[in-house]
Amino acid sequence: MTWNLLSRLPLALLVAAAITSPAAAQGPSQTTQYQATDAAFLNPERGFMQFSNLLDPWNYGNARAQGVSIVYAGATASAFRNAPLSQSFLNQIQNGFDEAREHGIKVKFRLNYNNDGGADAPKSVILGHIEQLRPLWEANKDVIFHMDAGFIGAWGEWHGSTHGNDTVSNRTEILGAILDALPVDRTVGIRTPHYKRQIFGGSSGSESAVITAANAFDGSDLSRVGHLNDCFLSSPNDVGTYVTPGWSRAREIGYIGGESRYAAHGGETCGRHECNDAPNAIAEMTALHTDYLNINYHPDVIQHWRDAGAFDEIARRLGYRFELKEAALPTMAKPAGLLPLEFTIDNVGFGELFNPRPVEVVLRHNTTGEVTTAKLSVDPRWWAGGETANVETQLVLPEDLAEGQYTVALWMPDADASIRDDVRYAIRFANTGVWEAATGYNVLTTTLAISEMAPGPLFEAAEFAEAIEPGSLSLLGDFNNDGVVNAADYTVWRDAGMGAAEYGQWAANYGAVLPAAALSVPEPGTLVIAIVSGCLLAKQQNRGLRPRG
Repeated sequence: MTWNLLSRLPLALLVAAAITSPAAAQGPSQTTQYQATDAAFLNPERGFMQFSNLLDPWNYGNARAQGVSIVYAGATASAFRNAPLSQSFLNQIQNGFDEAREHGIKVKFRLNYNNDGGADAPKSVILGHIEQLRPLWEANKDVIFHMDAGFIGAWGEWHGSTHGNDTVSNRTEILGAILDALPVDRTVGIRTPHYKRQIFGGSSGSESAVITAANAFDGSDLSRVGHLNDCFLSSPNDVGTYVTPGWSRAREIGYIGGESRYAAHGGETCGRHECNDAPNAIAEMTALHTDYLNINYHPDVIQHWRDAGAFDEIARRLGYRFELKEAALPTMAKPAGLLPLEFTIDNVGFGELFNPRPVEVVLRHNTTGEVTTAKLSVDPRWWAGGETANVETQLVLPEDLAEGQYTVALWMPDADASIRDDVRYAIRFANTGVWEAATGYNVLTTTLAISEMAPGPLFEAAEFAEAIEPGSLSLLGDFNNDGVVNAADYTVWRDAGMGAAEYGQWAANYGAVLPAAALSVPEPGTLVIAIVSGCLLAKQQNRGLRPRG
């Protein structure tokens, strides 16, 4: 049969032949439940941190072996209180960043001018130092977990300035300079909450400017400033942390907890007190979405948590902790077809992610090992502590995807290209039998069959990608681009003089409907009956016969 002859066959006959295609159907789905674990393991950008000197990072090589993935990285510039930072000093800072990257950790950076409560530097000198640090922060943001505001006063904690820097106007100017010099996707912690309220709300008691779901992660200065408490849980007012007149501790916790859902909260304790009794400590960390704490200080508090049997829970729950609950996937899919995916994540940690991070779906051929990935549009910073996140999406498979058995995994690498492929910076789910240590993947299944015989529609797809707007996909054989492959497309094929390949697409995909248009287009079976009936009716009328009831 030539294609010219095929184009002259009755339309109803061609449609009847086309409906043998499985295009309108979707393959069976399988839901897998996953087992959570309480095991201790490292994840990036969360947890207990060690104290360190960025200028002399001798302990970075042992940090991961000692159970931490982040370090407090101080740099004391006491020799430069009245002069620019020397190139040698800047080189030492760069070396510290390099050492962190080499050993798979991230740093919480702080520059100060004393470690004894002594002198700081004039504001003009501080602003000059911030500009000198700008290129270092930009070049090394991949290993900057978070940053303390620093610079001002004793220990860089924004009080006790010997040059009058601890005023609202000076704090505002210095913080603005820090935020301007720091890459926009990195954040800063301020020592006490009333300082932030003064800067952004106009007074220590103002709540007119706060981070909410509406402005979270929008790149504004407000959204990039979190909370640092270096006397956490250490007295009724945390040794001067909560001092706003008329504000109770409960109100402060409510204010900070509302913001730290979207920004960093952490610090260190500074002495044993009933406030850091284990049950109260866990309750307050939950309310404050606490992301990190210094494991070195205060030792009496850390030991109390160990003695009370609470240390392991606190270590597990600082920051985020993602438990994969279940995932639903088809058992079979076809090249150029859709791969629907649904998964549920429980965040059982106190806190959340606050730096950007991708969530990607990985397909790996079980025989050849070839890997292809697709980035999802979901932002895991919204996976709140103590809550469950459900992600439902679909991905289009590339037309040239090889047939065979595939492993499907979720991958959460670092957002920066420099360490994207370093498994030490990938997020591990808290499940048994899911983590793949060699790759940093969290495996959903190893038995997805990719086969040309799988049911489902076919799409124009050059690469593996999420179908964010299903209506924007193009169906193979949809020659009139109306979102459905039907008889009208055959007419276009015939009139345009298309060839065998295009006819094959039309026949294979007959009855396929774009997901977004599914409710407005007749079911394929109904459409075929209508077309065939219409053709028979026309034939009867052409013969001068009355149609039978």
